[in-house]
Amino acid sequence: MLVDVKDVEGLLAGCPARPEGSRCVGLEVKGESAAGENYGSTFLIVDAVFQDGAGATTRVPAVCKRLPPSEYLREVFNVKVSHPKEVNFYRKLVPALEALQAELGVPQDERIRCFPRLYGARVGGGKDPDEVDDDAILVLEDLSVAGYRSGDRNLGVDLDHCRLAVRELARMHALGIVMRRLRPEVFHGPAFQDTCVYFKHDCMAEAHESLRAFEDNSLALLLDKVPEVLELADEDTLRRGVRTLTGRDMALRREPFYTVLHNDFWVNNMMFAYDGDARPDRLKMVDFQITEIGSPVQDLLFFLFSSADSAALRQVDQLVREYHAELERYARLHGLDGDDLGWSAFQRELDAEAPDALGHLLVMINILRADKAIEKEDTNSVDAFSSGLGMSPAARTRYLETVRAWVSRGWLR
Repeated sequence: MLVDVKDVEGLLAGCPARPEGSRCVGLEVKGESAAGENYGSTFLIVDAVFQDGAGATTRVPAVCKRLPPSEYLREVFNVKVSHPKEVNFYRKLVPALEALQAELGVPQDERIRCFPRLYGARVGGGKDPDEVDDDAILVLEDLSVAGYRSGDRNLGVDLDHCRLAVRELARMHALGIVMRRLRPEVFHGPAFQDTCVYFKHDCMAEAHESLRAFEDNSLALLLDKVPEVLELADEDTLRRGVRTLTGRDMALRREPFYTVLHNDFWVNNMMFAYDGDARPDRLKMVDFQITEIGSPVQDLLFFLFSSADSAALRQVDQLVREYHAELERYARLHGLDGDDLGWSAFQRELDAEAPDALGHLLVMINILRADKAIEKEDTNSVDAFSSGLGMSPAARTRYLETVRAWVSRGWLR
């Protein structure tokens, strides 16, 4: 079956895997990702079929990402903003990072390689090509062909996977800091700012109301399903913690660490590849619909407490140390003196930002650790993502681990 795509040849005209002298004649579907695993999009596994002048065909494995089918999900993810953001990430921001590293003469084995290759993208197919419609599409390389695979979202990933993930995250964050300091005209220009604009900047009042309902539902579910949490903190304190999602200052740009954030960095949005001993040695990040500019602590803590398994989470302080060491090393590699990026400064950043990182986790843990994905056709209200899920044993355990960590570190205020 072919994907119904307008002007597929134009869509893949710049595909880096395109055989010379060929044209794309279609995207042939091979499969679909599990329902509900990627709520913000519909994913199809495809072959991009290219044909040369003699009629010989070449198949290039790819992944086709389209808008979610539910109108509710399109509204939740505000696709008219989030889809162009992701297109800009691959078309503008990644090439700018790569160009900076080439200009600075960074050794090839040190260059960032954590992003999949873009094969083609379209914001919309109407008269205004910048207006999102049903023809919106993103075509990326199929990472599974190179041996990449996802982790287990219910159990989380082990210490080796966490070490690799925080290393690659540190490099992405460090490179954003390098760009901001060495090429401020690029960082503050459209390639970065258009890509990192808040994905609901055009409907702030509605977004705040929706998120507040999400916070309240999540807190009610937490108190109902995990009453033991009240032994760690009282209800008012937990309410303040969960409401940091809507209460944080989104315009805050705190020196010296603010940078480009993935903003949804958890196990389902990364893929791992392995060496001959089955150890993870490469990572690719995916899903850049809600990138922002802010504190790297947000990405770091969200990953660790959403995606590390319980054994790895017991090493969280060491993982934070390893993250910071790589961020500082990578920044220095690019020519920054890094004196203001030391461990003491990062500890201050951690203590300042961690209280505001809790809300994101408290509303998302139950979704990320659900026993099974919500079917996309059922995602028509905020209740589907809170009380409609119930709560898995894995989610209960992670809520307690998370709140306990915040309380013990003085981050729950």
